[in-house]
Amino acid sequence: MSASVLSSDPARSSTPTQSSTTGIPGSNVPGASAPGPSNSSSGGPPSQNFSTLVSTILKTTGKEPAPLVGPSTTIVNDVLYVFGGRALQSRATPKLTNDMYALDLVTRVWKKLETRGQIPPPRYFHSVCALGDSKLVCFGGMSPAAGAGSEAANATGDGTQQAPGTVADTPEVMVMSDIHVFDIPTYTWTFIPAIDPPEGRYAHCATILPSSSFYSQADGVAQVLENSHRLDGYGGAEMVVVGGQDSANHYIEEINVFNLRSLQWISKAPLARSCGAYRSVVAPLGNRLAVSQIGAGTDASGQAEGGHNQALKEPGAMLIYSNYNFLDVKLALQLRLPDGTLEDRPMNGPHTPPGLRFPNGGVLDNHFVVSGTYLTSSKQEYALWALDLRTLVWSRIDAGQVFTNGSWNRGVVWNRRSSFLILGNKNRSLVDDYNHRRINFSNLCKVDLEAFGLYENWRNQSHPAVQKTYSPAAEEFGKMFMQMPELCDMEFICLEGETIPVNSRLVAKRWGQYFIDLLNNTKNDSDRAVSIATITPASFAGSSAASTLTGDKRDAFLPTPANYNPLDRPRALYFPHSQPIVAALTEFLYTGSLPPPGDTSVQAPILCSLLQIARPYRIEGLLEATVERIHQQLDGKNAAAVFNAAATAAGSGSGIEAVYNYNPAEDDDEWWESVNIIGLQKRGLRGLMEGRRMRERGKSIGGPGARPDMEKEKDKMQGLEGGMRGMNMGN
Repeated sequence: MSASVLSSDPARSSTPTQSSTTGIPGSNVPGASAPGPSNSSSGGPPSQNFSTLVSTILKTTGKEPAPLVGPSTTIVNDVLYVFGGRALQSRATPKLTNDMYALDLVTRVWKKLETRGQIPPPRYFHSVCALGDSKLVCFGGMSPAAGAGSEAANATGDGTQQAPGTVADTPEVMVMSDIHVFDIPTYTWTFIPAIDPPEGRYAHCATILPSSSFYSQADGVAQVLENSHRLDGYGGAEMVVVGGQDSANHYIEEINVFNLRSLQWISKAPLARSCGAYRSVVAPLGNRLAVSQIGAGTDASGQAEGGHNQALKEPGAMLIYSNYNFLDVKLALQLRLPDGTLEDRPMNGPHTPPGLRFPNGGVLDNHFVVSGTYLTSSKQEYALWALDLRTLVWSRIDAGQVFTNGSWNRGVVWNRRSSFLILGNKNRSLVDDYNHRRINFSNLCKVDLEAFGLYENWRNQSHPAVQKTYSPAAEEFGKMFMQMPELCDMEFICLEGETIPVNSRLVAKRWGQYFIDLLNNTKNDSDRAVSIATITPASFAGSSAASTLTGDKRDAFLPTPANYNPLDRPRALYFPHSQPIVAALTEFLYTGSLPPPGDTSVQAPILCSLLQIARPYRIEGLLEATVERIHQQLDGKNAAAVFNAAATAAGSGSGIEAVYNYNPAEDDDEWWESVNIIGLQKRGLRGLMEGRRMRERGKSIGGPGARPDMEKEKDKMQGLEGGMRGMNMGN
């Protein structure tokens, strides 16, 4: 690590009307502290009625962090982790911390973690990236100069190096280039020694590119470090560090890559522009879009030979977004290819974001979402924008009036729930907190991106143990299996009497407890001889909520001649649905996926029916897959049907009020399924509102005779909005 020392407080800043060149991120950029008029458009007039439904200020409990300067905020699954930062105790002396806080985003309870192991020295303006579902990787930042180097260099792994929360009473700090890995299950830090690290830096950008890497043991890092310095697990991952500033506040125009399998810095490449946390965001492209689809239009195909997503075959691409010169905003988007090549991509459209200070964001579905502080002489607010990566066209996400008051400071994408979270304090001043680089944790605002059509099936991004998707080879095998009736021992009977032959063992394995309960209940019926199992409302209440992966398996015996006599067990299952619905359901059971987009067998009415039966039939993964497909096909013609289907599905047919009875200890998964369906319902309502506005324009041209119909429709829409608003408050 670097031994360069600053003699002044690196977080000291000036007011927005003064120029400053102190060691604060972005302070040496022209116009960084003097808001001026923006040349960007606002992106169109807001729709306040709808926007109040998609943004909600949530209450949190527990021990929240004190206001901090330069902490890191990272989401892993459904938990937000906050590490480090400078506590706002004294302006004369930097009180740096190495505390770790965690916010459970489901229960919304804060707690301070009692970490152990080789805890990193206190620091701020560092980076912390998620590595899989169980680890965090901390790099760089600024730490106290006295003793910081020796603590990291002398770490031996035989105990805690310093107590959590240790601070240094010295104005001198140094830029760092050390790496520490935090194991989430055990709260244990491990220092990673590396040969020839890059120049120390702070206020940089960093990300870990997605891979097939996972870790088989909770203490895998520490254990394998004792044996040839390798991480436990399979696959690989790379941490990419972009830009940042050195001890003299100069930008470091380079990209450095650290391999998390070999534990070595493997490359350094020139960047040819100034990037850092003050003006830039980096994000993995993910596996939804292939590189060839970026900017190629909505009709471009990312399918490789064989019909599978090409993005899965070319992991490692990432985006580098920057906005420069806030007095005359310049936007830049670069695509870093897996081989390290950089490509500039021009952005289009009539509207572009204003200059966003300390931007944050990420990729969700096929959009790049970015947020940041927007300050001019006439306007001060937190702004949220989305870039469609297929067309490279910007649009503003209208969150209503929630950001016009208070101080909102740090945003982060919650991919698992298709939402954007913003931390802040609704009672403070945005300008004052920006001047002091203050991050508040008193309030949490959730913006439902699903209502704008941004949805990502979280099961596709999760650890392989909880995914409900199969490999391309497994999908092909399932399709082939469906065409082999000689391997079937059972039939699905549809509403009009059509039959679909199935293999009961495969269906039981992939459907799980609900299907097995149907067989058990029918087999044990001693009053009559039956050969057909039937799905009825009573079977919903009698079935266990257990899944094939996480539930109680005491009665989950797969059908075999040993435990199910072929002479008395059901040989058919009756569905009260039409043949297209049962056929789509069967294909999902066999392949783990629905027919591809554009397939005439899965039109909007069929998808709406699947949405309503996914939860009561307890077919794991069907709900998420159906919601994802509906978002892809939702338009003005089917918005009403989607809205009604989602309203029914949110309560599993029992009414929308079912989402209020929330017990986080018992029905967490069921609660979040309801919330996700509500997001789809909001998007359906948005489609209805847009259709109403278009009809109003047409009827206003038609003359006064159209006014009574317009008033009736307006009253109906206001009633729907009122119901959705009450439901939103319940969440």
